[in-house]
Amino acid sequence: MFRLKIKSSVSTFYIMINVLCKQGKLNKAKEFLGFMEAYCCCRVGGAQMIFSAIKGRGVQPDSYMYGLLLSGMCKQGRLAEASGLFDKMLQIGLLPIAVTYNTLIDGYCNKGDLDRAFGYRDEMVKKGIMPTGMVPDAITYNILINGYCKSGNAKKVFVLRDEMLSKGIEPTKETYTSLIYVLSKRKRMNEADDLFERILCEGVLPDLVMFNALIDGHCANGNMEHAFSLLRQMDKMKVHPDEVTYNTLMQGRCRAGKVQEARELLDEIKTRGIKSDYIRYNTLISGHSKRGDMNVAFKV
Repeated sequence: MFRLKIKSSVSTFYIMINVLCKQGKLNKAKEFLGFMEAYCCCRVGGAQMIFSAIKGRGVQPDSYMYGLLLSGMCKQGRLAEASGLFDKMLQIGLLPIAVTYNTLIDGYCNKGDLDRAFGYRDEMVKKGIMPTGMVPDAITYNILINGYCKSGNAKKVFVLRDEMLSKGIEPTKETYTSLIYVLSKRKRMNEADDLFERILCEGVLPDLVMFNALIDGHCANGNMEHAFSLLRQMDKMKVHPDEVTYNTLMQGRCRAGKVQEARELLDEIKTRGIKSDYIRYNTLISGHSKRGDMNVAFKV
């Protein structure tokens, strides 16, 4: 079915897993439960039905099965149910793996409940003394750092960064992107630039989000020359700018009173095949209006 790209329904998976459980082929049943998550877009209701069927056959679902169902709940924003399922795992003596904790931490960070997310991180630390040897990893820290970046808590971001280093956990590209983002938002551009140069020396390839954060910071500081040098650097490194990149550059030029130069970017945007959006035109209209060029503003 998968090779022929025939779409499977929840009922199809239910029948397959039910038969496998009857035959005592638990590992194969787990495999199909994993397929279900991939092919049925985490249909939690269907997964719960299958989960109950497995238990009904006298087979105790393991940490992996619980993790799949919990992941689906988190993706749908059903965090209270996910937390309840997690508590049930602990009650029956199942030890969650790091990815299960990371799933919950990510869910609560996305919701903006950072206290709850950090609570699960603390629990991971406590569980690390158990036979599983589980401790927070780079993924855990990146999720939390990103969450605190979004909330604007720069102090906590750098506390977590220092904690990573003290535990011997190497920062990843995602870590650096979050750090540069928060430095740029706080207009600490010298520190952001120094960090950027350092990661280049370490052989880390910057991504679009990192470049956009730096460009935004320099535009906000009125340093348009540096912002455009970053655009040229993106081209050299084969990192393709997007609408966010150009909207930021246009806004920077308009703030500097260089509205005509901002308009000139439109041709470059078209050449790159980037679609126009209302933000770009609103930027130009606002720029011309502030200069008193109302006739030009109406023609944009």
